[in-house]
Amino acid sequence: MQAKVSVVIPVYNGEKFIGRAIDSIFSQTLKPYELIVVNDGSKDGTADELAVFGDRVTVITISNGGVANARNIGIQASTGDYVAFLDADDVWYEDKLEKQFEMFSRYPDVGFCCCDYAYFDPQANSIKSHFARFENDSNFNFDEPLKKTGFPLLLKENFVGTCSTVVFKRALIDQVGLFKVDLRQSEDYDMWIKFSLVTDFVVMSEELLEKKTHETNLTNNFLETMLCHERVLLDLRSNDLAGERLEKLDSKYWSELGKLRYLIGNLFYERSQKMQAFKYYFLGLIACWTLENIKLFSYFFGRKFLRTISFGIIKKN
Repeated sequence: MQAKVSVVIPVYNGEKFIGRAIDSIFSQTLKPYELIVVNDGSKDGTADELAVFGDRVTVITISNGGVANARNIGIQASTGDYVAFLDADDVWYEDKLEKQFEMFSRYPDVGFCCCDYAYFDPQANSIKSHFARFENDSNFNFDEPLKKTGFPLLLKENFVGTCSTVVFKRALIDQVGLFKVDLRQSEDYDMWIKFSLVTDFVVMSEELLEKKTHETNLTNNFLETMLCHERVLLDLRSNDLAGERLEKLDSKYWSELGKLRYLIGNLFYERSQKMQAFKYYFLGLIACWTLENIKLFSYFFGRKFLRTISFGIIKKN
């Protein structure tokens, strides 16, 4: 099977790291069919850095419209059978594409492949692997098509982690559409859920890239990410492709939505937005009238209520 992989990089003010990212693509043991960089209205020296690569890179320059819009433009310009994303500040290991394409060759019915990656945990002051926390999770089976499919696992969380791990069959876009440009964050989460409705996933246990972390990472705003995450789950109710799946997983859907709202409530509370916090605790409660959910509500609401009426005497753990 001949690999025709289009690589798409969206970049905004990435002069400090875009060259390193592109070098990691041209160092691949399986060469990409094409590399498309969408310069999303950068105001720094990104254009000059891109010019160094000449016609080896297709550069599309647009007015700033956000990462979802930039990825969409890159996808629409691509001509390969597969699309791979790389965030401008991340770095692939040299065998990343080759090993992922081996999975597509081994499982031709699979349309989506992601892999493990390394990242720096500032709290632990150490390098960690993203999938390490799933090693003992019986819901995951690595390096072969997911037994439970991606959909129920994605209802719980965006286990993919970062777009830089992803390779998918371009034909999937014809089935589910492009990224939602009105989602500032979690647009990738929304897309992976839609993909999971129409194809099988392979999740590779091998670490094949390094995710870089810096002060301008969008995902640093965790509260906004979780609010967008909530919107993705709510919008799923109107997705025709999800109808039958949601009927079968109705209780799980509402349970996971409730847990997400408790997390959002905690994040609001730690920002001293207590009214919003308590609103989300009650939204979590009404999402799912089960004993387990009522216990979770009592736990989260009770702890924050005691902290509030004690005027901070009772501190968080």
